Amino acid sequence: MTETYPIQERVEAALGAERADKLLTGLDNYSNQPNAVKGAAKRPSDPEVEAVAHAAFAAATPQEINLELDSIGMWGLLTLAARADVTILDSLPPGRVDNPKVASIRRATTKHLKGLAEAAAADPSTDSAD
Repeated sequence: MTETYPIQERVEAALGAERADKLLTGLDNYSNQPNAVKGAAKRPSDPEVEAVAHAAFAAATPQEINLELDSIGMWGLLTLAARADVTILDSLPPGRVDNPKVASIRRATTKHLKGLAEAAAADPSTDSAD
């Protein structure tokens, strides 16, 4: 990684080089940005990765975000970041907030959170009444 890509550097620092490379390469292997969003949305929940992705985007400047969102995989990473806190999408640079992919990420995040809530409600081990 180079200093040119600070979001990727933050992910690598938090997850370790091997794990970050596997994640970012997997997200970058999609054929286009919309497919990266769809593919990331289908990933199983991983709160650690989602929190790291969120922190990496939250710490980035608008210029850094603009630069990195030219990459296919960064849209997938943004999808994971939104799972941790969907309001990260509100802090995107002008011109990115109204991107149709952002609306797709919002819908995917809502669906993901609904699925987590339904799974928790259906899991008898989460019942606190003994």
